[in-house]
Amino acid sequence: MLLKRRHPACAVGSAVAVVALAASLFVVAAPAGASPGPVNRTNSQINSLQARAQALAEQITTDQNKVSVAAEQYDEQTVLVQEDQAKLAKTEIQLRGTRRQLGTARLRAQTAAIEAYVTGDGLDSRVGAILDSSVNDAQSAAVYSDIVIHALDAAVNQLHVVNIRLATELAAQSRTLTAAAQAQHAADRARVVAQAATLATDSALRQVKGQLYQLTIKREQEIAAAAAAAAAAAVRAAERAAAVAAAKAARAARVARAAAAAAAKHDHANGGGAGAGTGGTTGGGGTGGGTGGGGTGGGGTTGGGGGAWPYGPGTGGGQPGYGQPLVPFGANTQGLQAVAAAESYLGVPYVWGGASRQGVDCSGLTMLAWAAAGVDLLHGATIQDEESAPVTLADIEPGDLLFYHFANDGALPITHVAIYVGSGPYGTQTIIQAAEVGTNVAYYPMYWPGFVSAGQP
Repeated sequence: MLLKRRHPACAVGSAVAVVALAASLFVVAAPAGASPGPVNRTNSQINSLQARAQALAEQITTDQNKVSVAAEQYDEQTVLVQEDQAKLAKTEIQLRGTRRQLGTARLRAQTAAIEAYVTGDGLDSRVGAILDSSVNDAQSAAVYSDIVIHALDAAVNQLHVVNIRLATELAAQSRTLTAAAQAQHAADRARVVAQAATLATDSALRQVKGQLYQLTIKREQEIAAAAAAAAAAAVRAAERAAAVAAAKAARAARVARAAAAAAAKHDHANGGGAGAGTGGTTGGGGTGGGTGGGGTGGGGTTGGGGGAWPYGPGTGGGQPGYGQPLVPFGANTQGLQAVAAAESYLGVPYVWGGASRQGVDCSGLTMLAWAAAGVDLLHGATIQDEESAPVTLADIEPGDLLFYHFANDGALPITHVAIYVGSGPYGTQTIIQAAEVGTNVAYYPMYWPGFVSAGQP
């Protein structure tokens, strides 16, 4: 009786579902604010391995289906072999019995013929008629012998026919058994091959899942490292801003003390003239008011306009673009939108870590400007450099970012970022930036000391 065939997919469907679920557990989104450089590379590797894991899971499903089908075929062929073996054994028993009967019949026929001839018992009517006739004994014996031999040949022939039939059946059943055994062996071989393929694929899947686990840990470490680097950069930026502010305050105090000392010395030399006026620290400068005893008041100091931070245009011969006005290339719609958005922040004070109308820092301004153009940037000059495609100065367009690293800025490759305007108060040399603590967002001329590269988000 053949075994009832079961559906191969039923045996492996739940296993595949578990594999797919396990693979999906490795999908972890990178948090906002993380550096996209190494994290994106790791994400790409994770996505590739996840695709590989899915393919292996599907291959395991296929291989296990093959194992199930081969096992069913093997079971069926095993039943057929057993049935054929039973039939063959039964036919062999019948054949041996027929052969024994044939031998016994021959022996009995010979014995009966002799006894009947000698004793005259149990003769056939035909034999009796012959014996009653007037023939000599020799003739009677010959006739009797012919009859017995004829009966004997008929019995032997009948048994011989049975013997031939059984021998033919035995040969046919032997061939059937051989074919069934071969089919059984082929099914078993197919099952072994499919099982080996399943084991190999399962081993590969385990390796991929291990790699996914390691890459997931690596990605989390990269995100943490990027966050730590950003925090360290922020601390250094704050320290640098505080140092700059302290230096400015000290310089202003020295100037004030020197001006006061010079005024006092001048008044003393003129016999204590009338009070001296002092000029204000205005953008155009000022002159002191009042005279006394022939003396004049001290002149005022000139204030800083565009180009006073940190370098004026054209500073640093041999720097990129020195003496060569930039010509905006192309018309990047998003770049123009970013410039317009940045210009809306003109006059907003510099606030370290700021990214709002109440205050912005350098990368906060560029992040908000490009967000208005539909491009998301992370808050950090180094990270924005990684997010931008390199652009040569010959191909620079409005809205492109200019990246800098100044002396004593620490280990980060990029510590400042500005937006190229292309057409403004300084012509094609105009940029807009949030420069440092104590300043507002303003136009500046392009400067080259500390320049590292330009890029387009």
